[in-house]
Amino acid sequence: MKIKIYLMILIVMFCAILNAQSVFSFYGPAVISYQRDAYGDGMGGTGIGNTFRPNTSLSNPALSTTIEVTHFATALSMGYIHYKDSEKHSFRDDQLYLPYFNIVFPIKHHRVGINIHNVSSARLDTESKSSVTINEEAYDITEIQRVDFTLFKAGILYAHKNDFVNIGLGFNYLFGHNTRYSRQRFEDPAILSNSFEIDHAFKNPTIDFGLTKGFERFSTGLVFSLPVDLKGESYYRTNTLDQYMDDEVYQYPARMSLGVTVKAHEYVFVSSDIDIELWGNTANFDNSVDTFRMGLGVSWEGDRNSRNFVAKIPLRAGISYRNLPFELNDSKINEMAYHIGLSFPLKQYDSYLECAVKFFNRGDVSQHGYSEDGILFTIGTSGFDFFRRPTDRKAPRDIPVPDRRF
Repeated sequence: MKIKIYLMILIVMFCAILNAQSVFSFYGPAVISYQRDAYGDGMGGTGIGNTFRPNTSLSNPALSTTIEVTHFATALSMGYIHYKDSEKHSFRDDQLYLPYFNIVFPIKHHRVGINIHNVSSARLDTESKSSVTINEEAYDITEIQRVDFTLFKAGILYAHKNDFVNIGLGFNYLFGHNTRYSRQRFEDPAILSNSFEIDHAFKNPTIDFGLTKGFERFSTGLVFSLPVDLKGESYYRTNTLDQYMDDEVYQYPARMSLGVTVKAHEYVFVSSDIDIELWGNTANFDNSVDTFRMGLGVSWEGDRNSRNFVAKIPLRAGISYRNLPFELNDSKINEMAYHIGLSFPLKQYDSYLECAVKFFNRGDVSQHGYSEDGILFTIGTSGFDFFRRPTDRKAPRDIPVPDRRF
């Protein structure tokens, strides 16, 4: 048990240092998590209203009512992105991050959970070489630019399961930082290199409201997240200076989400989700715009009674579309993605290894000057009731004595 607890702590610690990357990071957070679990990521990023399975998506706190035993879920996402620009330059970047950690405890008709997940991130390092003339002498110089933005949400959830409608509340704490770094490094060691850094940290609580309702062949979910101003301090640092600048505010917008799932066949389900975030009401970056995201997915849950091994494997596929929360060159930056996924049942009852693959493309070189495409692999686990004691088949037990009659 101690090893498992230590593993959970390590996962939470890693969440605070790993994040995703994008060529648009200097303009704002291009990578935004819509808080679906690994299962939903393989189904077009859907699942906000899917009550037909143990659903560990953090987007809707009411989904925890689908959990009947203590349930643990986490995931690891990794992949690469290929960048292009209008001058036909291109390069590749790798990425690795932990998107979420979630554990839910059922207590009769109540559910209580704790979670942490990556809300949005932006990271990019650029380096260019040039020369400058000082006192009629040319010197080689390397210019380094770096942006590192992370935003996390940690909190507790409560949900109540009843026959009319399932209700969920998420009491969350948002925290993150935004660091911009620049350095001019001269190849001649006799010339002092210049650097500066602006570091902005922010935090504040917020609340999510969620509902789910399930029928025999149809289920739906609805979520609303309150907007909040994340407050913090900003520092300006140079080679010789570390100065407090001012209190800063990062505005996190209101979010509304709606999802539906239809049981089209005994083993086939179709889901569709819509997410709207009101980034246009914020002033975090230039040309802020509201975002719209739509996902559509279909799943084959697998026929465990089939003699065909392939027919037993749960499979999923889907597509998603969204726009980024800022414009570039007066044009919206859109993302199109294709998702596939599958599940592997594990030895412990109702525990699974979930796998998802996402192929995506963002931006257009002719309109924005940049574009990127890539692939992202997500491997998640769900289940693992740590508090259920396994049956002890070695313990002594009474052996019934036959009733001997003559």
